[in-house]
Amino acid sequence: MRRAALALALAVVLGGCAAEPVLIPPAGDVPDLRGTWTGTWGGAPLTLVVTEQGGTTRDSSVRLGPWPVSGAEFPTLGGVLTYQVLGRPVSANARGRFGDLNTWPSGYGLALVIDALTPDGEHLVLTEVTADRLSGVGTSIPRWGPQGPVELRINPAR
Repeated sequence: MRRAALALALAVVLGGCAAEPVLIPPAGDVPDLRGTWTGTWGGAPLTLVVTEQGGTTRDSSVRLGPWPVSGAEFPTLGGVLTYQVLGRPVSANARGRFGDLNTWPSGYGLALVIDALTPDGEHLVLTEVTADRLSGVGTSIPRWGPQGPVELRINPAR
C-alpha cells in the first residue's frame, strides 16, 4: 500500500513538471532583444530573428474562443525561428512572452517563453535572458523534432 501511494505521489510530481511553465508579469524591465540571434538547439543550428518587441498579451486560462477574457498582461516579442527537423532547416513565425518564472531554489527570475506558430508545437523556455545571451530548453511534440538545451547569442551588428 505504501509503495502504491509513493508511486502515485511520484507520478503527480513528475506529471506536474511537464506542464506549461507558469509565468507572472515581470517585476522589472525586459531587455531589448531585437536583432539576429544564433546558436544551437539540442546541438543543431538555431536562429532567432526578433523583428518586433514592445506589445503585450494577456495570459489566461479563461477564454472566449481564441481571446483571453481575464489574466495578467505580459510584454511580448515576435519574429522568426529557423531550426533543424530531420537535418533540414525549417523557418516559422514565432511569438514570445516575458515573465518571471520560479527558478527554484534561487527565487523568481526573468524568463522568455517562445512558441513557433506551427502544428508541431515547437516551444522554447529561456531562463537566462540578458541583452546578449539567451539559454534554456526547447521541446517539440513529434519525437523527431528538435529537443534539448538552447543557447543563443546576439550577432554583434545590431
